[in-house]
Amino acid sequence: MDVSTRIRLPKKVISCIINAFKKSFNPNDELWLFGSRADLTKKGGDIDLYIKTQYNDPEAIGKAKMSFLNYIFMELEEQKIDLVIQYPNSDDLAIYKIAQEEGIRIL
Repeated sequence: MDVSTRIRLPKKVISCIINAFKKSFNPNDELWLFGSRADLTKKGGDIDLYIKTQYNDPEAIGKAKMSFLNYIFMELEEQKIDLVIQYPNSDDLAIYKIAQEEGIRIL
């Protein structure tokens, strides 16, 4: 099933997010949409993204994050995005579990 039929984002926005992710993170990393945009019964809301990366170096994670957001903002400009990044040896935060259980995996 096409992910665009399961989430509340235009195909242009989905494509932009995927392209930015592919340019910024590793091919084996995971990208998830969660929150209100992953629920077809809700309206509005910011874009909540969860990334599970294999990067372990804080500098590499920071560079990938900034690269990812820069690519998105160049295309989408005034879109509110909340980004959560899990990496090896990071604390086990509840938001990671929520994102995976209630979210939709994009890549």
